Amino acid sequence: MFIQNPFNFHDLFGLRLRSADEPEVSMRTLTHHGKIEFSRRKLSASSTIIPIFHSMSREQLFNRHDGETTEKDKVHGVSETLPNTEEDLANWTADVEGVMLVKLNALVANPVRIVGKRVKALNALIRFFNILINCHRYIDDLVAENERLRNQNADPKPRPEATVQDVAIPSINQVEGPSTLQGTLLEERPWFFDMNVLHTPVLIGEASDAAFATRFRQAISEPGHSHIPRVNYAPDETLLTLSDEDCPWPIPSRARLLVNVALKYVSRSYYIVRKSQILEGLEQTILNPHSTDSLLKSKLWVLFAIGEMYSTRTAAKDKNFPGMAYFARATRILRIISERPRIDAIEVRLLLSFYSLALNRRYTAYALAGSSVRLSVVMGLNLNVPESQLRDAGAREHRNRVWWTAYSFDRMWASRLGHPVAIREDEIEVDLPSDPALATSSDDFADSSYFIASIRLASLAAKVINSIYTRRPQQKTLSQRVQEALKDLRAFVEELPAHLHIEPTDAPEPSPKPLSLHLYFNQVAITATRPILLHVLRTHVAAWDTQPRTEPQIPVSAMTLSEACVRCARHSCRLLIECWIDGSFATFDYFYTQYLFAAATVLAISSLIDGKESRSDKEQFESAAQFLAQLKENGNFAAEEFCRHIDAMKVCMATRRGQFAPDAVMQQFEGIDVGGFSNPTAGMALSEPSLQELLSQPVLDLQFIDASMYHDGAQGLYWPDISPESWTTNGWTPGG
Repeated sequence: MFIQNPFNFHDLFGLRLRSADEPEVSMRTLTHHGKIEFSRRKLSASSTIIPIFHSMSREQLFNRHDGETTEKDKVHGVSETLPNTEEDLANWTADVEGVMLVKLNALVANPVRIVGKRVKALNALIRFFNILINCHRYIDDLVAENERLRNQNADPKPRPEATVQDVAIPSINQVEGPSTLQGTLLEERPWFFDMNVLHTPVLIGEASDAAFATRFRQAISEPGHSHIPRVNYAPDETLLTLSDEDCPWPIPSRARLLVNVALKYVSRSYYIVRKSQILEGLEQTILNPHSTDSLLKSKLWVLFAIGEMYSTRTAAKDKNFPGMAYFARATRILRIISERPRIDAIEVRLLLSFYSLALNRRYTAYALAGSSVRLSVVMGLNLNVPESQLRDAGAREHRNRVWWTAYSFDRMWASRLGHPVAIREDEIEVDLPSDPALATSSDDFADSSYFIASIRLASLAAKVINSIYTRRPQQKTLSQRVQEALKDLRAFVEELPAHLHIEPTDAPEPSPKPLSLHLYFNQVAITATRPILLHVLRTHVAAWDTQPRTEPQIPVSAMTLSEACVRCARHSCRLLIECWIDGSFATFDYFYTQYLFAAATVLAISSLIDGKESRSDKEQFESAAQFLAQLKENGNFAAEEFCRHIDAMKVCMATRRGQFAPDAVMQQFEGIDVGGFSNPTAGMALSEPSLQELLSQPVLDLQFIDASMYHDGAQGLYWPDISPESWTTNGWTPGG
């Protein structure tokens, strides 16, 4: 038997070594006829390889161990005279290949001799090839390093901001010229954060609120500030310990109270369980606990956790977070993933995901939401089930709504973290929620228009992340992508049913559903526009640092977009302060806490840029900071994390304010009426005439923004060496 097809001799020994222009090849199939052939390759930089041969002893090179020269030890047909020139090396290599051909074909023809006298000869050749491979790897590394240094010297360091000559100030009535900003908005390298955990750097999503707060501090600080790690959450060890302990079932009256509270707060914004089935299952479990299956009990456990969380105003310092023991008990169901999942398993995961946010375990919530989508796909919830196979209209609507809640959770959590979603839009064929006509009266299915609006908003949030916060090259410029995002949001407002609008009057108070919807709308709009606001700030900082101080030159389009961001932040902050006043701001509600922090960060930036509303923005920022501090004192995990960012922002802002006179800067904002609405709505933030005119233009002028969103705040400069002394590993210290 002979080896017929040619192959690279490195593959013969299971090794890989390729030149830049040589494609990777795999071991060819052995055939019954033919001979061994080798694909020759050029040797580069032989002057580097030859000295390595001479540095080795003959025993090392020819596999001699006893110092004696015998006929068996010689590599027949290969000169033992070491090569001194590139030509000698090429001839020596050719001799080796020729001997290799003869010997391997002989070995294939006579397998018995493999164990015999040719083993040492093959070992010598293998040793030679290993030496050659290591030499080439060393050379390739040198070439790559040389190329990198050459490119680095050739490319000038990018300027921190564009100058006046880069772009003229266009009129809002003019169609602005095409922008050269194209490609990615973020750096090519992802932003990893070193937490001093072996081989476990933490990925920081640029779209997250904490990342934006860090970028804000870096923009106004010299030297740049480090990212503040998230360490305020319920630790894994605590949850594992609680999950192994016995958790007592609450007394019947307490169980009913907790379930009703949970259903009130969860069903207010999301659809996860059928209320009638849960209440019926609770009564059956109270009467006969042993008759209830594990999935129903798990749902009840996590509902107990949610109910206790929302019915508690403050967390005791000597006790666990409200509902955490119930939550840990419910997680036991996750130890086994059902091969034939039921819709109950999806409901449990959605409830666990919802509660995980209160523990500030955002990655856990994201993973559970993605798992819910996966299980839903396994069950076919993303497809319409034929009516002939499921005639119960209530059951069909329940399937649809559970699917869309899993879809919304996945996209909402992903957009908050800047991570990918679990399923593409083109893989979804199921109908949107509806208002089915049921045979028996039931309040299981609330108004479908609200849930449809929430679904659309979750989809827009994911679209914003994929469009604006991406490292993939884009065909459209940043300005076009931001413009499209705002157009989509504006269309969403125009199509919103009348009963879901918040009236711009002070009475009556808005219902919880429209309130949550408008707060989420503002959050999406802020996420889409705050990169522009940050660059406006950076342009001002560059102007502040020049002597004599100059007025920054910023396109009106960028000013208008950044002002839309500030308007949405003001609206969110006003709504949340009103919730705090009327008592509807739940102490441990993650969503309201996050919206408050996101709005506060934007208002902090606006207060630095001295416009007509800068003083009011500063006061609202301080009010939001006080509310977050109070939530932290009450044991809110997320507020404790966000307060660390707020405190760091205050220090940077105080330092920056001491470096310039507020009345001398930011005259451009005075040309835009930012106080036209005393009680604006989310829609009004995008209805301002200058913004409407801006959105109607085909192309915006944002050339002053570099293609890399944070080019002079390169993430590599902000990978701080976090030491154990700078942060605590204990995730939760109420009141601390």
